[in-house]
Amino acid sequence: MWCVVFVKDREEKNTEEFIAGLLSESLNARCFHLTRSRRKKFKGQWHTVCEDLFPGYVFIDTDQPDRVFGELKKASRPKLLFSDEAYVSALEPQESDFMEKLADRNGVIGISVVNIAGDGTVRYLSGPLVNVKSQVRKVNFHKRVAELEISLLGKKRILYLGIELEGING
Repeated sequence: MWCVVFVKDREEKNTEEFIAGLLSESLNARCFHLTRSRRKKFKGQWHTVCEDLFPGYVFIDTDQPDRVFGELKKASRPKLLFSDEAYVSALEPQESDFMEKLADRNGVIGISVVNIAGDGTVRYLSGPLVNVKSQVRKVNFHKRVAELEISLLGKKRILYLGIELEGING
């Protein structure tokens, strides 16, 4: 199960280190923030960039969410954010399952390789979109992103994940 901790933007890495030091090894918890790799064009060249997917969110993967929540409640408030109760939430099981299909163990969502079949349909050849192709709403080949609509923490969110066209580099 995944829990999410709300932190100040750009404090994700520091919070991960703080939480990792706070939680005992017996909790077997993995702490990370989600990033996505995608292709962007600047100065006439395509470059691979890595961006935070949900700025201000740090995720904890654990099979003991109640114990993790208890340990986090003991932490000093300035290190974690917002009210006494509202800075930690648990994702629904289907939300955790979906995010595990996208991200690797370090929280990185890689670029998916796609091509266009003769009939114009998009085929997902490799990468995280292979696992969730039914969730893709739209593919923008010009910007090299696939658009997915998901539900996360009770809200509809649009994710833009990176694609690369088979056989077309740079």
